[in-house]
Amino acid sequence: MAIPIIIMHSSILDQRNRNMKKTRYILFAVLAIFLMAATSACSSHKRPSGQIVTASSKPSIFPDYTDVTIPYNIAPLDFRVNGVDIDNCYASVKGDNGTLLEGFGKQFVRFDMKKWHSLLDGNKGKKLTVTVSSLKAGKWTTWAPFSLFVSADQIDSHLVYRLIEPGYEKWHIVGIYQRDLTSYDEKAIIRNDMVGYNCMNCHSFCMQNPDQMMFHMRATNGGTYIIDHNAIEKLDTKTDSTISNMTYPYWHPSGKYLTTSLNTIKQFFHSVTESKMEVFDTESDVIVYDIQKKQILKNASVITKDKFETFPSFSPDGKWLYYCVTDSCTMPDSYASIRYAIVRVPFDAATGTIHQPADTIVSNAVHSSSFPRISPDGRYLMYTRTAFGQFPIWHKDADLEMVRLSDGQQMDISTVNSNDTESYHSWSSNSHWVAFSSRRDNGLYTLVYFCHIDKDGRAGKPFMMPQRDPNSNDYKLYSYNIPELVKGKVKVSPYAIEQVAKKDKPDKVQFK
Repeated sequence: MAIPIIIMHSSILDQRNRNMKKTRYILFAVLAIFLMAATSACSSHKRPSGQIVTASSKPSIFPDYTDVTIPYNIAPLDFRVNGVDIDNCYASVKGDNGTLLEGFGKQFVRFDMKKWHSLLDGNKGKKLTVTVSSLKAGKWTTWAPFSLFVSADQIDSHLVYRLIEPGYEKWHIVGIYQRDLTSYDEKAIIRNDMVGYNCMNCHSFCMQNPDQMMFHMRATNGGTYIIDHNAIEKLDTKTDSTISNMTYPYWHPSGKYLTTSLNTIKQFFHSVTESKMEVFDTESDVIVYDIQKKQILKNASVITKDKFETFPSFSPDGKWLYYCVTDSCTMPDSYASIRYAIVRVPFDAATGTIHQPADTIVSNAVHSSSFPRISPDGRYLMYTRTAFGQFPIWHKDADLEMVRLSDGQQMDISTVNSNDTESYHSWSSNSHWVAFSSRRDNGLYTLVYFCHIDKDGRAGKPFMMPQRDPNSNDYKLYSYNIPELVKGKVKVSPYAIEQVAKKDKPDKVQFK
């Protein structure tokens, strides 16, 4: 028995030696990669020198940050210099207060995070002048400078969105994420691979408060989830008196109520046109839900057979319930001729009731309106306009529009729009920024843009949400869905949501 024991020990020692050699190889490889990266980083820190050509045109960069208005607390606007065979690029950013920041890179210009924030903080309400140079075939080209206008209006620190593949029939990995807009930090609030690969959608916050949130899960572990700080509630929202579960939600500013539509949603696919698909309702209603009593309030709901009602929202003072409405018709036969108007009814928060008839706020025989969102200061209503229907995300013609509520004046925000889809949008808590989804870059994926709204309701040129790698949205292959600005970090743990989803039975909602 001695020989087998010796052989066994020798095998173990040989394996251990092989493992140690393998570990050393890995360490050497990691060290080599680190040294190469460090060398590359040093070599990319080049300033224009030697023969320099001065161009009369502004540089072609992606994202297009030329002449945009930005909040003073936004993450660095790193960008790519477009062009073939560019060896290095450089940017100098000079503030009106005399400060200077330099950015370096190979194809990307990157800025130091701490120095960037110091520069913006010292130039609130002022202008930055950006001069870009690129090195190609040993020669530098310095392009005409462009401006960045630093607004003294800060943007809310976080953005919450769903990342989803732009498929039509089946989802794979779906998650609701939060992004720190002052940096590049992105974290999952909940992912569907934690809870049975189900669908999750329609997250909403009470007055941009990250501690009061709701969203839906569909299929496995299905229910509506309401989060109040660390308390998580799971609801079954289908009743015998309603046509569906809760769908498109919006909070009352008191935090006591939710308004939501109830929709029977269908879709079909185009075979010959540029459009890919159409989403429509065969019936829909609007209801108000009392969170504390767990009751749908009949006297605050709009449930009819002769109308389609959808996409409700409350005014910031809580006194008005807005929603979209059109005459009911046979669908999908009438899909291309259906036009939605935006109306409102008074809402009494003390009694939980609404009062008819409704006032029409936006109506147009040529266009259809959806996603009514009122600025937190109560001055403006922003909505999505499209040729027909109420689900504009698949409509190439969809644009954002805005009306001043004091006198019904239509505001000119044409600078926000593009030749492709602009759809979902949300306001910042100070009413000076709008986050919205757009397909302007590739026609397939919705990406997030921000736009400044000044005190007179004028819209600035939009800019894409900054990323550390400007190419990331080219290979991410996910759409940003329902971008919602919030005032801070969502603190609830994904694992706490997972436990409620898997272990708790949903509470049954009542219709009263």
